[in-house]
Amino acid sequence: MKIKESDFEFFKKLKIKSAIDLALLLPKKIENLNPSKNPKENEICTQKITIKSVSSRKNQLFGLGFCEEWQENISFVFFHPRAWHFGICKVGKGLIFNAKLSRFNHTWQFNNPKILTSFEGFSPKYQILGLKDAKIAAFIHKYLNYENLQESGIGDKYIHFLLNLHA
Repeated sequence: MKIKESDFEFFKKLKIKSAIDLALLLPKKIENLNPSKNPKENEICTQKITIKSVSSRKNQLFGLGFCEEWQENISFVFFHPRAWHFGICKVGKGLIFNAKLSRFNHTWQFNNPKILTSFEGFSPKYQILGLKDAKIAAFIHKYLNYENLQESGIGDKYIHFLLNLHA
């Protein structure tokens, strides 16, 4: 497997010595960041909310919004919000929230949601300290291919199996 010199240090951090090692580097979990079709209690949901009102009290930022997809009013709460949260949660703005959904006062509520920039599909989480998941996924996409696995001397059926793990 031919590795660019600039990428060599990253491979050392991952402790990868061959294309097979790279193919066997699997995520610890996969997050589903697709929009949720329906609200589901006590499950992690992702949906775009248009903010109708915002208030704060005692290290908490509360808000009420409307979800076009679900045709429901949605409340949200951030615990220990930063100035960034106050800056981004403005009335009339549409935000994509990803969090556990629960019922509170007969309203669906996102508890301490992550704010996403877009619906990102399925996101692998490798949970390797000091390395970003997106960079690991980019390296796998860049270096894991048929030719590199064939150089390792494994059979075609195993190559296709390993490639399908990352498809």
